[in-house]
Amino acid sequence: MRLRTSIIFLALTLFLNNLWAGEIQGKVFTRKIKNLEDVLIYIEKVEGKDFLPSANPPRLDQKNLVFVPRVLPILKGTTVEFHNSDTARHNVLGVGAEDFDVGTWGQGVTKPHAFNKLGETAILCNIHTEMEAFVVVLQNPYFALADKEGNYRIKDIPSGAYILKTWNDKLKLQTKEVSVPAEGSITVDFEFK
Repeated sequence: MRLRTSIIFLALTLFLNNLWAGEIQGKVFTRKIKNLEDVLIYIEKVEGKDFLPSANPPRLDQKNLVFVPRVLPILKGTTVEFHNSDTARHNVLGVGAEDFDVGTWGQGVTKPHAFNKLGETAILCNIHTEMEAFVVVLQNPYFALADKEGNYRIKDIPSGAYILKTWNDKLKLQTKEVSVPAEGSITVDFEFK
């Protein structure tokens, strides 16, 4: 009986949390970069809440001498698995919010690294200097990468006032104050001239 009551309580809590959650959608406009999928839109901070990283570590791969994906937004405390799908040996080192070097290895090997500091870290290969990616460590799970057309959507945001930011290594940061409703969606577009 106690287990059943706990399950019902948990289901009701999840339902009510989503009942008072809104979303932000919009579009990124720019001619400065070709790949809009590298533009990150995120809520800077949600006060009074701690968020646990996913139990399933995201993967940052090395394929055809390129890091895939090029931009990886994650929650603070997340362990990223660095993988080598190339026949060439690769190295992974981080420079920025976290400085680290997980070493050099060959095809099929995966090496983990936990990110515990907020901010962006450039991911480089000291063997192939043209390779570059970014891990952006965030405080909360309310973020999205734009699609090829620049569209984005951030769902299930608790209602309230927030600072919405953009990040891209080639574009100037933009910041907007937003008020997320308890239900429904607001539209926030970003234009980079």
